Amino acid sequence: MKIFRFCAVLTAVLFNVLFIGRTQAASVDSKMFSASGIQIDVTAENAASAREQAMQDGQKRALMVVMARITPAYAAEQLPELVPDDILNFVQDISVSNEKTSAVRYMATLDVRFNPEAVRELLRQNGLPYVRTSGKLLLILPIYKRSASATPILWEEENAWLRAWINRKAESYMIPLFVPLGELSDAQTLSVDQILRGDLVAAQELAKRYEAEGILIAELVRNGQTFTVKGRAMDEATASEIPNFSFSVPLTKNTATTFARAVAKVVDHLESVWKSEQMVQFNEAASLVAMVPVVNLKQWEIIKERLDRIPLISSYYLQAARSGVLQLTVFFAESMERLQKEMNKRMLSLTALPSGVFKLTTAEQMSYLPLGEGVSSFNDKEEASIMPVAEEKAKPENRKEK
Repeated sequence: MKIFRFCAVLTAVLFNVLFIGRTQAASVDSKMFSASGIQIDVTAENAASAREQAMQDGQKRALMVVMARITPAYAAEQLPELVPDDILNFVQDISVSNEKTSAVRYMATLDVRFNPEAVRELLRQNGLPYVRTSGKLLLILPIYKRSASATPILWEEENAWLRAWINRKAESYMIPLFVPLGELSDAQTLSVDQILRGDLVAAQELAKRYEAEGILIAELVRNGQTFTVKGRAMDEATASEIPNFSFSVPLTKNTATTFARAVAKVVDHLESVWKSEQMVQFNEAASLVAMVPVVNLKQWEIIKERLDRIPLISSYYLQAARSGVLQLTVFFAESMERLQKEMNKRMLSLTALPSGVFKLTTAEQMSYLPLGEGVSSFNDKEEASIMPVAEEKAKPENRKEK
């Protein structure tokens, strides 16, 4: 009876959790498809002509900035020649500042935001891989050590590494970053000792306060005339996307400048990792049917969160359900081999069944029900005994996009 009630409740809420959540998980940071600070300066026969030419030039250069950010280096050479009207179709909005004009000259600064789907469609039509979405907000914890044997500090006023992060000028377009100011409530929630012990509960409490979904420790250690930067994720989801990293930064005459360079190097590294990990060729699509054993909503939410982080998966929809098992149709790009690798990185297991469908589970052992509650088992041969969620099978054209 408990399992029946659970299945009924789970089925009722899955359309909200699966469909609405899927759309939200794929929300794109507008910065990723924006270019700011584009300087334009054109002289022509008159001010009107100068302004028109300058705006066209600025929009084209802004588009190339975005393309360089989300595509491989060779992509610009393989794109067709775009005329001003073509580029205008990709523009979502433009902000103009610092305008200066004369009888024959026009100068200004442009901030251009492009329509993400229009840009993606251009890349798909030309068979070019690209990064589809930005990452989720990442909480940075800047720990500083004056020497290898020194006591690590985080929230203390003398932590110049924390100040460098708070005052950073390096922009992050692929992964939004947030650094706490080190207020009393921050120090009371999470200490250096807790971080070094791997106290994920306390760290996630701090992350939740700032609506961050990932946690990265950025440790800076001085070793004579150089600084060593070490980065490592505290949570599973971030670790699956950002491997541990380490590099050195030479000391300059100005320590603040050195720290600023170290911050910029970390930001550049995170952007580069995200770009390489998330680059996908979307012009070829495939699909599979996956049977997902679940015992309650919490387990499904964990599986869903991991699915949402796989760049190859463009969409999925709930096809059917029965007691303890969900049937999903998953649409993905590139190859099954890469899909398997991406799932393994996120602690998901995809196993082919004799019938041609797949079994999708978490890779680690998980237990969510209190002791004594029954859990229905899933037999690899039972995939045919599925209770439809709706009278009419969901159609691909109605699926929710990632």
